[in-house]
Amino acid sequence: MEQTHWAVSLIIAWLPFLLFMGATFWVGHRIGRELKTSDGRPMAEVVEECGRELKRTNDLTAQSVADLRMRLEALEKKA
Repeated sequence: MEQTHWAVSLIIAWLPFLLFMGATFWVGHRIGRELKTSDGRPMAEVVEECGRELKRTNDLTAQSVADLRMRLEALEKKA
């Protein structure tokens, strides 16, 4: 029976793990590149901006509803 060199057996034993780690880093890098908009901004920044705009729009809508209620109450008092 032939003995394999210790370095060869080490490479054979660690090769699947190293390939897996390399593939994981490569996929992570690709995902990181894909999560940017066409102008280069990170997608997280765009989502945060969208959330801020939605909150601002909700606040303006709530203010408009409150103003309309006040006008309606004023008209009902006149009548």
